[in-house]
Amino acid sequence: MDRKEIKEAAKAKIKGNKWNILWPVLVIGLVEGVLENILGISKYTATNLETMENVQMPPKVAIGAFVISLLFAIVMVAYKKYILNFVRTGKFEFSDIIDCFKEKWVNILVASILMWLVVMAGLMLFVIPGIILAFAYAMVAYIVVDTDLNGVDSMKKSREMMKGYKWNYFIFGLSFLGWFLLVPFTIGLLLIWLIPYITVADALYYEKLKKISK
Repeated sequence: MDRKEIKEAAKAKIKGNKWNILWPVLVIGLVEGVLENILGISKYTATNLETMENVQMPPKVAIGAFVISLLFAIVMVAYKKYILNFVRTGKFEFSDIIDCFKEKWVNILVASILMWLVVMAGLMLFVIPGIILAFAYAMVAYIVVDTDLNGVDSMKKSREMMKGYKWNYFIFGLSFLGWFLLVPFTIGLLLIWLIPYITVADALYYEKLKKISK
């Protein structure tokens, strides 16, 4: 897998497209924040940060916080469909996120829960196996939004695709670390370029891997 080629292709694709890549994430984050504020979740979070003490949420608030976090986790997986379609066609359609969410939310939910359980079990038993499992399932989100496979089969497919590429993907992710170290020196402004760059590069990695594994 030519990591340099993928990163260069990502840089070319995000030129003039950074806002289109970023704004859905900003909107999703804003809606999530508004809902948390309405339910009073943000109040407990703020209190916790101010006092640095454990603040017990009332059961209803805790359930609301869990449901919202789960809901928006699914939406962010659906967002990968939006990015994949841009990578393939050069076009942006917000409806890609909505349609993907409506059609595949069950598969996304099942895959996310199963993947979390497997990886956490691996981390609790031994750290290294847990990390290896995390990389084995790195493509699950793309597979579940890009195919008709259910959650379990998406995990199986990811393991097959990542066989022999887990280390390569680890180095690929690590290659962005230097950029993140520069973020504080730009007062966070570098993220306007960095987030689209990494998002598109990751989708391109999946595209390359998909072709290889056919």
